[in-house]
Amino acid sequence: AVRIVVLAILILLNFILESTIFQYTRIIGIKPDFTIMLVISYAIMRGSAYGGYIGLISGLLNDLIYGKAFGINGLSYMITGYIIGQSQENVFKDSFIPPIIFNIAGVFLYQNLFYLITYFSKTNISYTHALLNIMIPQSIYNGILGPFVYRYIYKLDEKRFMDKKIY
Repeated sequence: AVRIVVLAILILLNFILESTIFQYTRIIGIKPDFTIMLVISYAIMRGSAYGGYIGLISGLLNDLIYGKAFGINGLSYMITGYIIGQSQENVFKDSFIPPIIFNIAGVFLYQNLFYLITYFSKTNISYTHALLNIMIPQSIYNGILGPFVYRYIYKLDEKRFMDKKIY
């Protein structure tokens, strides 16, 4: 379907922008996680399967190019998308509030999963340091930008061409 092609383009475009232009969106050393915003948007709109798949593919692409250990980002984003997607049926999708709440929760969930996985790989990162210097600032940043990204993706997903089949 066209939706799969559009999703593949969105994932690739997000990866390219995260690697280049979005590096310049840092405030006090923290940049927003647009991958989380993409994963959360589809998890809210389409549910656990979409959130999990988009998280897995986006995370594995990230791991493939930048990861020290293949699969850490893929697993963390996938689980985050899957868990957030569990609430899909109970979310009013036109509201501005759910993207704020779920982007904040998504950053905390992703970062905690990432921290937990890297903790077992003997990476010495203080949890308090990660909480205060990464998780809290990034969740605020994502909470502010997330609704705008969600609105754009929501409008894109509503387009008639998204339901067309490619033969």
